[in-house]
Amino acid sequence: MRYELTDLRVFMAVANAKSLTNGALEMHMTAPTASYRLKNLEEAFGTTLFNRTPKGMVLTAAGETVYRYCQSVFSDIDRLHGEMSRFTAGVIGQIRVFANSSTLAQLSVPLSRYLAAYPNVNIDLEEHLSEETVRAVQENMADVGLVASVVHLRGLESVVYGHDELVLITVPGHPLTRLQSVPVDVALQYDVVSVGRNSSNFQYLQQIASGLGCRMNVRVHVPNFTAALMCVQEGVGITLVPRSIAEPALKEGVVSLVKLDEQWTSRKQMIVVRSFSSLPDYTKAFVRFICEHGKELEARGGC
Repeated sequence: MRYELTDLRVFMAVANAKSLTNGALEMHMTAPTASYRLKNLEEAFGTTLFNRTPKGMVLTAAGETVYRYCQSVFSDIDRLHGEMSRFTAGVIGQIRVFANSSTLAQLSVPLSRYLAAYPNVNIDLEEHLSEETVRAVQENMADVGLVASVVHLRGLESVVYGHDELVLITVPGHPLTRLQSVPVDVALQYDVVSVGRNSSNFQYLQQIASGLGCRMNVRVHVPNFTAALMCVQEGVGITLVPRSIAEPALKEGVVSLVKLDEQWTSRKQMIVVRSFSSLPDYTKAFVRFICEHGKELEARGGC
C-alpha cells in the first residue's frame, strides 16, 4: 500500500468542497491531476472513497473512515510543525497542561520554579473539569492533566501529589456555622458567590446542584478564589473553595468554615499522563516539580 501525504490532502480538499474541481483549486492543481491522486489513493486502499453524484462528490462509508483518520493525522502533523518551529526559535519543547480550578490555584509556585529552571520550555495551560482533562490526555490533546479524585482514569497512568478538601466559606456568624456539617442541598438554599461562570469549580458545583434538582442563586461570578473570599467576607454570600486556599483568611478570622456532609469534598490531587516512561525529560521534570511542591505543602500541613 503506497500513497503520499499529498494524496491525503487532495482527498480532504475534495471531501470538504464536495467537488473535484473546487478541491483541485484549493490544492492549486488541475482537476485531472487531483483525479489521478484520488485514483491512486483508492487503488492503494483497494476500495472506492467517493460516490460521484449529480450533487457532487459524496464520501462512501470507507471514505468517511479515511476522512476521520486524516483529521487526526493532519492535526498531529500541525502540532509537529509547531514543535519543530520552536527549535528554530530557541525553544526546545512545549507542554500542554489541562487542570481543574483547585489544582490551578496551587500551581503558581511549582510552575514559576519550573519555568525559571527550564527557560527553553513553554507551557500551554488550560482550565477544564477533571473528566474533560482525563479525556484530553487520553486523546492526546494534553500532555499532562492535573485532576481531583477522578474515578475513571480511562487506562491512564497517575500519581497522587497532594490532598485537599472542598469546604463552604461563610461570613462569621452565618446560620450555617451553627451546624457541624451540612448537606450540599441545604447549603445551596443560601446565596452563592461563584468563581467564574466558565470555571471548572462552578461547572462542577452546577452539575451537583442539577443532579439534586437544586437551583443556585449566584449573586456574582468573580475571577478567582481571592475575590470570592473577599465577597464572602463582606456578607455577599457563601462560596465553595479548597480548604488550602481559604486557610489564610480562616486564620485571620475574617471568614468561617462549614464542612459539607458529602463524600466528594475530600479529594486526591493527581497527575495523569498516557505513559510516564515515554514523557520527554523536560516533561518528566515538570511532573517532578509539582510532586516536590506537593510534598512541601504536606509537610507544612497546608494541603
